[in-house]
Amino acid sequence: MNASLDNLLHLLWTFAQLSVLGFGGGKGIIPQMHADAVTRYHWVTSQQFTQFYTIGKLVPGPTTIFAALIGYAATPGRPLLGAAVATLAMFVPSSAIMVGFDAFWVRFGASPWRAIISQGLAPAIVGLVWSSVWTIARGIPVSVVAYAVAAVVTVLMLRSKLSAPLLIVLSGVVGVVALR
Repeated sequence: MNASLDNLLHLLWTFAQLSVLGFGGGKGIIPQMHADAVTRYHWVTSQQFTQFYTIGKLVPGPTTIFAALIGYAATPGRPLLGAAVATLAMFVPSSAIMVGFDAFWVRFGASPWRAIISQGLAPAIVGLVWSSVWTIARGIPVSVVAYAVAAVVTVLMLRSKLSAPLLIVLSGVVGVVALR
């Protein structure tokens, strides 16, 4: 098997697994995605991963759309094919499971187990999201300005009604002015 096909199969397998494990939304799989894309396969650097995540927050749709950027970077010989494979693998398995599971979930809507399952998964999802925050933070530049921007954005997200894309754009402007 040639290296290009092997790489595409790794993309397919990696993102299909992440798709199925994406409980609580895409943020829950960020640490594993980082481990695979940065540490295991070296498709991107930690800094690229954070930049791609940021782009994923700026475009419409789910944040995990940045899987396309990882696929693009992972396959320099056929970047559009890599982006397509990563994107399809990221969204098709979980969508298929969701469609199948929906009928089951509706059928047992009155069951007390439904609420118990939801309550049992909630703490795990919170933990996964917090670990995602730590993972994404690995890729920020090490500087007082970068840490100050991160702190201000955190406070504004928690205390104001400003949207994430607006805060990202404003942070980008601060970065251009202060970090050049």
